[in-house]
Amino acid sequence: MFGLTGQAGAALRAPLLAAGWQVEAVSRQAHDDGDGVRWNVAALPDCALVAEPFDAVVSLGPLDAFAEAVATHGLKAPRVVAIGSTGVHSKADSPDPAERDLAARLAQAERRLRGALAGRTALALLRPTLVYGHGLDRSLTPLVDFARRRGWLVLPRTARGLRQPVHVDDIAAAVLACLAAPAPVDADIDLPGGETLAFDAMVARALERHAPRARIGRVPAWLFRIGLALAGRRLPPSVSAPGFLGRLNRDQVFDAGPAQRLLGRPMRPFDP
Repeated sequence: MFGLTGQAGAALRAPLLAAGWQVEAVSRQAHDDGDGVRWNVAALPDCALVAEPFDAVVSLGPLDAFAEAVATHGLKAPRVVAIGSTGVHSKADSPDPAERDLAARLAQAERRLRGALAGRTALALLRPTLVYGHGLDRSLTPLVDFARRRGWLVLPRTARGLRQPVHVDDIAAAVLACLAAPAPVDADIDLPGGETLAFDAMVARALERHAPRARIGRVPAWLFRIGLALAGRRLPPSVSAPGFLGRLNRDQVFDAGPAQRLLGRPMRPFDP
């Protein structure tokens, strides 16, 4: 397994072991073996362990590095579960060149991974939307932390683009469902959350829960843009990125039907 130390891995580890899986995990840092996990010190894409004959291989980390490792070393497992991102769709026409480049790299990684598997191995490619949960995400949590420290948070009035935030526990459940399926799952499955709401409403709910004393100020987009330029690197990376403002009024909505059929239940509504 790749990415067990990350956000999705933290959510997946306990239920995976409870289901009886024995895990070979890969990390750049050394960890003590135990509780059904044996650790290997390595880094993608230079990790030949991916070619060992496992029952399944799970990638929770960067898709491009995993795809390169599989293309380089091969893979013998009958099923693969890999995490991608709906950004492959939503950022393809972003006004930010860096985001368009990210979408292109995600698309290339998907093609390369499927090409390397060449129909011999079933690939369940799971694409989450905006991920939250357990305070480990890089989207909502930095905004909440900023508001908690400052007592306020400013958003542009255009921050009305629709979002479907997905809880990381639902991502873990989707991975487990793919591993437990009697027949290997071979499909690309978007993983949107179970509730669609505007970006500013999503942030407001998160602040209500975790920074109830903080106030949200709403300003014209041009004034918000000036504020971003003046604040520079003092802002969280997700906010200071050039494409942040352009994303806020763009809908990012995906069909939840395939994910619901995979889990056998609806995805949970947004509950930060």
